[in-house]
Amino acid sequence: MAWHQGNPLSQTLFTSLYIDKLLSASPKALKDAHFTHQCDPAIHRKDISMSLLHNVLRAYCLALLKCCDFVHRRIEAEHCYEEEDFVTHLYNRSLLTNIPETELFALLDEALWWLEKNEVGTIPDHLRNALKARLQFRKAFLGAVSKDLGIIKDPSTIEWEICAKHLQLINDSHRLGKPVERSFSVKIQRKLASTVPPRPMVNISFENALTHLKRLCQDGADLVAVLDFRGSNDLMTFIWTFQSRKPQPSVYVRALLQTLLCSEDVVLGKISVKQLLYYGLAEIVLPADILLDSQNWEAEHPRDRRFQIRKRMDEFATRAGHSYIDIFRAICQNRSRIRRTLCHTLRDWESLQMDAEELDNELRPFTGEEPIVDPTISPEPIFAFPLSSWAYYHKLKQMEWVIQLGFELQIYQPDELLGMYCYLQQIVQTRIQHLERIRGFVARKLNQLPPTIEDAQAQKEEITRSLAFLNFSMLEASATQTFSGAMSSFYSALHELHFIDSPPRPYSTDALRYEIRMKPFLQIGLPELIPYEDFRAFIIQPQDSVPGLLSTAASAIARLRKDYELMGKMDSTTTRSALCQEWWMKNLKDSLRASIATGIAIATLLKVIEATGWSTDKDWHSTVGVDLMQELSAEGQGGYHPFWVVPKVIERVK
Repeated sequence: MAWHQGNPLSQTLFTSLYIDKLLSASPKALKDAHFTHQCDPAIHRKDISMSLLHNVLRAYCLALLKCCDFVHRRIEAEHCYEEEDFVTHLYNRSLLTNIPETELFALLDEALWWLEKNEVGTIPDHLRNALKARLQFRKAFLGAVSKDLGIIKDPSTIEWEICAKHLQLINDSHRLGKPVERSFSVKIQRKLASTVPPRPMVNISFENALTHLKRLCQDGADLVAVLDFRGSNDLMTFIWTFQSRKPQPSVYVRALLQTLLCSEDVVLGKISVKQLLYYGLAEIVLPADILLDSQNWEAEHPRDRRFQIRKRMDEFATRAGHSYIDIFRAICQNRSRIRRTLCHTLRDWESLQMDAEELDNELRPFTGEEPIVDPTISPEPIFAFPLSSWAYYHKLKQMEWVIQLGFELQIYQPDELLGMYCYLQQIVQTRIQHLERIRGFVARKLNQLPPTIEDAQAQKEEITRSLAFLNFSMLEASATQTFSGAMSSFYSALHELHFIDSPPRPYSTDALRYEIRMKPFLQIGLPELIPYEDFRAFIIQPQDSVPGLLSTAASAIARLRKDYELMGKMDSTTTRSALCQEWWMKNLKDSLRASIATGIAIATLLKVIEATGWSTDKDWHSTVGVDLMQELSAEGQGGYHPFWVVPKVIERVK
């Protein structure tokens, strides 16, 4: 488990003398892997300790190595950052790669049979059961990791469930074992092909290892749900929610998820990247639309408008397909890497949006789209621009994630929280306005459906599902905007009361720090990053007094709770969370808890101000104490929600 947690083999598995003996001869077959050069079965039958060594421990160690081989190959085949997640270096040793797993299963069965049928009778039952539990766990775990992409054809969790069952037995019998420190030695590192000097062994507690292993088995079982494909947005919700769990799933599970998402340009082993893209378009901007009509791909004459539509849609799929799947794959990284990757992909989506706008203009003569003419909105005709609207939607969503992950990863200093919550509010407000625009065109399509068409009912249902998702997205964005607005008002009040002050930074200016902080968004043309002077004028809010700011924040929190209650009552089909309803609801409840805690903090501060009287000259530190609850451990303890840094306000007793 220490290796699974990111430590090198040279400091974990390869420090075992037993593993070293098995691998020292570079075995090409099982018969070559033994603890001694001369293996006499007659001696083993007479000596129970030798029999246990060669029948049980050997089988367990070899199966352990084969499990590591499957894990190593899967992780190495995907995007893995060795300095962050996992060390793949094998030091010129083989993990039994050339030996088929069927031979290891047979070896484990032989060891189990020996424990069950041995005639020596010197093994007490409680020790026999403890050994059997460990062999059975290793057999189940080997079955789970050897299945690999086979779960596409057989999406069963039985192997992981068996692992979890035997882990309980292993935990109960742990007290029967005794640590044998002389079985491990750092001197083995001298044999390894490495330029790194010897380093100490990594020792983790049994409780730590068991906890990590339980999570690994649970994550492996939960991962199977991703194969139940219901739509692009369902898949996005599952992956984002799955990866947001605390602690984050292990590297092996994330690597397997990456492979399932796109292996040889096939998603989940059943649909192409192009189909995934078209599903995403249909769910948001193009429900029941001629651009995605299956008859387009049957047209062969170049003068046929359907042929021209297909040609341009295929061009868009080629351009946008891998950018779209890259979002899914990026989310499979660790949280820091997710943010860094999204900062780079934003520029690609900026370019994609412009390319999509050109294709929208080219497609318009073939679709016969009628614009909306409304002088109260714009003097120019308004067209849908579905492809560029879809790209813009996802670009805004990624910008939002980049900002929110900054809070989770504690990138922002306390004096920067106000500005970042203000910027988050602006981005989400832009997304709401864009969703309103998309919803307007989708609703118009529903109203224009002719009742005489035979498949009008199916088209109506598809458009209605799209509208339901757009309505939910607007409600979710509205909740985020309201919460970020409340936080910005609250932090503005804390700044005014000098509970949060900017530390002296003599080697930089506010404008330069703003430029560096907003570096991921500098290349984005829409929405354009506002100049620092305008940004500063926006966050200072000199026109509002502290009681006014707190009252505004309290009102926003009251509205926010209603939004969360509405979201909690929606069905999983509308929220696109059917594959992860339990996790999605937990995330929503954590956000609600964060809003309640924020409301309590605001009310406490407002109560003190009202009781003592508002004055700009008063020293509020003697009356109120403020603590930023920003510390959130890897297990999710210490805060309410990673995206919301809730200040804790305590009234001091005089």
